[in-house]
Amino acid sequence: MYQIRLLKQSLVVVVLLLIASACTYDFIEMPNPDPIDPTDTVSFQSAVVPIFTSGNNCTACHTTGATAPDLTASKAYSALVPAYVNLNDPESSSIYWFAHPSSNTHGWKKLSLSEAGIILGWIQQGAQNN
Repeated sequence: MYQIRLLKQSLVVVVLLLIASACTYDFIEMPNPDPIDPTDTVSFQSAVVPIFTSGNNCTACHTTGATAPDLTASKAYSALVPAYVNLNDPESSSIYWFAHPSSNTHGWKKLSLSEAGIILGWIQQGAQNN
């Protein structure tokens, strides 16, 4: 009786090890956004704000009286700078990495690579209200 029980337990362990060793994971590397040409000024009003407001990309949730930060056109700049922008390390700015395409932090909508590149370029250029 003891040998049958030991055999069953051994069989279960072997099956679990086979199942565990059969699992494979494919990791997809997301490319970094194309760098912005430093000679091209990234305008907050004409390049960054439309990322937030076009088609309710962000303003479906991030609007006055709802989820912070308020990304409506009239309040986005004051809501973002300096709280969500790190001029010393632009890539660590939460407005850049939180909804970045390769980020796992934002569960609703993600930026496209080009949108992430625009936001990063704007921050690298000093996050001006232009």
